[in-house]
Amino acid sequence: MISPSIIAMIRKKSGLDFNNAKDFEVLSASFPPSDRLGVNTLKRLMGYAKSPIAPRKTTLDAVAHYLDAPSWEALTGIQPVESDWVEKAFFADEIREGSFVEASWFPDRHIVLQCIGENRFRVTQSLNGKLQPNDEVVIQSFRLQYPLQVLQVMRNGEIVRDAAGNELGYVAGRQNGLTELFIKEAS
Repeated sequence: MISPSIIAMIRKKSGLDFNNAKDFEVLSASFPPSDRLGVNTLKRLMGYAKSPIAPRKTTLDAVAHYLDAPSWEALTGIQPVESDWVEKAFFADEIREGSFVEASWFPDRHIVLQCIGENRFRVTQSLNGKLQPNDEVVIQSFRLQYPLQVLQVMRNGEIVRDAAGNELGYVAGRQNGLTELFIKEAS
């Protein structure tokens, strides 16, 4: 699933609400032939259909072209992170303080985290997930197509615990892993 802000841009440009199947057909037909995306692809991108597969760069670039940007990176201002792993992945301690990490997972979850140092992140946006804005979390690594393991959650300055007093963590994307993963380095 692409981010809610990109979906809002598509809604604005297309004038469609995406509350019925016909809207996706109209959107598909409005893409130029060289960038044509199918109805099912658009539904997956916008979170209306599930997919265990992250979108390809060519698909994301087609969305960017539709929104009059030369590429996905130019549209979002976010550069995908590469690492020594085959999958897109990075260790939390490699992220500079002030940088943002954006991730999505199914069915329609999305989160933006700001690095506050030493594997700690502050939730700045959370869509349909259990984490809340201003929660502080501890994460060791991020890996596309794998679940995100949150080792510790602090809410309102207190570590989140169960009724027995045990510290609680959180797993995002338990079944299909992260479907989208980007980092925007602090300037």
